[in-house]
Amino acid sequence: MSAPQQTDPTEVDPITFEVIRHRLESINTEQAVALKAVSGSPIVSEADDFNVGLYRADGQLVAMGRTVIYHASSMSEMVKHVIADCAEDPGINEGDCFVLNSPHKGALHAPDIGILQPIFHDGRLVAWAGACSHQLDIGGMEHGGFMPQARDIYQEGLQIPPVKLVDGGKVRSDVWSMITGMSRLPDALSLNLRGLIAANRVGTTELGKLVARYGLDTVLSVMDRLLDLSETRVRERLRELPDGVFRARSYLDHDGHTNTLHRVELELTKTGDALRFDFTGTDPEAHGFVNCTRTGLLAGVYAGVLPLLAFDIPWNSGALRAIEIVCPDRTLLTSLPPAACSQGPLGGIWMAEMTTTEAVSKLMATHPTYIDEAQASPAGGTDLFCPNGIDQYGDYSGWIVLDAMQTGGGAYAHRDGLSPQGHRCISHCQVPNVEAQEMIMPLLWLYRRLLPDSGGPGRQRGGQSASAAMTLHHAHWLRAAVGGHGFEVPTASGIFGGYPARCNARVVVRGSDFWSHVEGGEVPLEMDVLAGTVEETAAKTADFMLQAGDVFFWYPQAGGGWGDPIERDPADVQADLAQQVISAETATQIYGVVLTDGRVDEERTRTRRDEVRALRRAWPRAKEGPVAAAGEPRPTLALLGDALRIEGTVDDAVVVCRCGHALAPAAESWKEYAGVLAIDAPDLGTEIRLHRDLRSQMYACPACGRLLEIETSRPDDPPLVGAEVDLTTVGVLTEAFAARG
Repeated sequence: MSAPQQTDPTEVDPITFEVIRHRLESINTEQAVALKAVSGSPIVSEADDFNVGLYRADGQLVAMGRTVIYHASSMSEMVKHVIADCAEDPGINEGDCFVLNSPHKGALHAPDIGILQPIFHDGRLVAWAGACSHQLDIGGMEHGGFMPQARDIYQEGLQIPPVKLVDGGKVRSDVWSMITGMSRLPDALSLNLRGLIAANRVGTTELGKLVARYGLDTVLSVMDRLLDLSETRVRERLRELPDGVFRARSYLDHDGHTNTLHRVELELTKTGDALRFDFTGTDPEAHGFVNCTRTGLLAGVYAGVLPLLAFDIPWNSGALRAIEIVCPDRTLLTSLPPAACSQGPLGGIWMAEMTTTEAVSKLMATHPTYIDEAQASPAGGTDLFCPNGIDQYGDYSGWIVLDAMQTGGGAYAHRDGLSPQGHRCISHCQVPNVEAQEMIMPLLWLYRRLLPDSGGPGRQRGGQSASAAMTLHHAHWLRAAVGGHGFEVPTASGIFGGYPARCNARVVVRGSDFWSHVEGGEVPLEMDVLAGTVEETAAKTADFMLQAGDVFFWYPQAGGGWGDPIERDPADVQADLAQQVISAETATQIYGVVLTDGRVDEERTRTRRDEVRALRRAWPRAKEGPVAAAGEPRPTLALLGDALRIEGTVDDAVVVCRCGHALAPAAESWKEYAGVLAIDAPDLGTEIRLHRDLRSQMYACPACGRLLEIETSRPDDPPLVGAEVDLTTVGVLTEAFAARG
């Protein structure tokens, strides 16, 4: 391999630049089409759990598909590890392809196999094509690649460092046989590997055509300029925002062995045109499979940043140059061998994304324009259901049931979350049709439907998730690995007074009379009409069984709410009731409405809400105000969401509620001056459960009774100071406030 060389910069006119830029993106689309056409896996063809990309010779991401965002950073790291491990021996040459799935060499976890192909021009390495997808099985203790019983990574299936799979255009059958021979589903794995190779060949061929048309220097100059453009635009946006420190904290419950809590703590520091994500307060490695590696931490941060900060900027490595990530080794987010990590994408990585989303949203919410891009938490923890057994055709097989992807989106300041949104980390998210799943699995779906009371209440509510119910069909039993978090922690948290979304839950009615109902001409759609034993399943286990007659009910998390629920328009609450988005219980207890004959009584609702505000004004406070003269005009320096803002001067600034009450000195935590009330799980919603080691508190304005924040934490964790704005830098907001009036 000749060493990667720097490109001589070539002047490219704007039209040619845009034509080539869009062609690079369309090549990604063609790569994805090839992968989906060849792969027989429903994870790829139905759910889009994959990604493809084009990379510079040194591994920098130039253009990525809009499927799994996590894979964007993952494959970039894969390329760098292939170069480091293979450049000298066995060498990187034209026609080669390299395969790997080691979480310590760039993969997210072992089921994510990536294949990378170097792209040469006149003997010179100029770029890479990459494709990565989740596999149905890669060996190990359990079918499906997720190992709830694992104590170390060596029990979690095949771990492949960078290995040459295709040598000069010829597949190495020995390596191929070794990889597929480790799987319980070798034919499915073989077909998926061929799909990945096909995607890379498309990428290589089409990039070659682009070079032939425009010239190598022009294409590479566009790539480099594209990276620089994204970096420039991200840094420009950051300079529009004030400096400061923005924090988020969450907890992951149950590590696969014991129901322990694992804290993820983030301190985001914004300075000038750079962001520093410091996860130093995160708990040590868990004993089970919920950890992620440092690659996973990168993936979680990038998936949290890109949709918020770079919503209108090309996604590539340039957009990420302004980011520094700090975390010591051997935490939940930076595990090292021998720690288990097979559930990393649904565990540690997911938590890194959620805390990043919250912290970056708090930063964006300081700005009167960018506050509209800030978002409450989407579903804070997806659930896993990987059954295996003898299918309806008499063959052994295994699957991943993907209904848990139907999750709600987080609320915004100006609108409700989407119902359902799907996973935020999968930009182009799909869920397989029921009929497609029933063709390949011995399962019969009773229903899929939006789930009442799933989204977090708020002035703008979180989006709903969709629940599902299913039973065995033409099978006697199935065994499954199940695993999720957010069962006893409301990880889909609300923001700025919004409530969290429901917790994850699974329920099985054992030995039900389902088929008796069907024989009588009725499909039972509610759990309470079924006879049988009701059993809530463990958060994580490898020994979950479904037998003939059992009915499985699945209740995924949804999106968190934004703002005080009693500020929601009564007409919107009425519409939510009519559409069964919320229950009457939620309407009265959380939204503070009064119902008469099932309809919102607006006059009595105003009275009831005034009573709620009066109760909140009486909540105890650690410190008493006022901290500034009432009615004194003060210029706005920065927002803290849309309920609080900072007013005054740099030397004499106060945190002010939207009602005009000067709540606290800006140099202190406003929570010490707010009313505070300790609450229990039922106060948070009908489907919230709190781990025995957690507590929840509400904070409200002592003047108007507006709910400002709900915080869930360990009793020994101090109240979180969510935002500290550097007031010496708020001058950047002057024009923005003037423009918004």
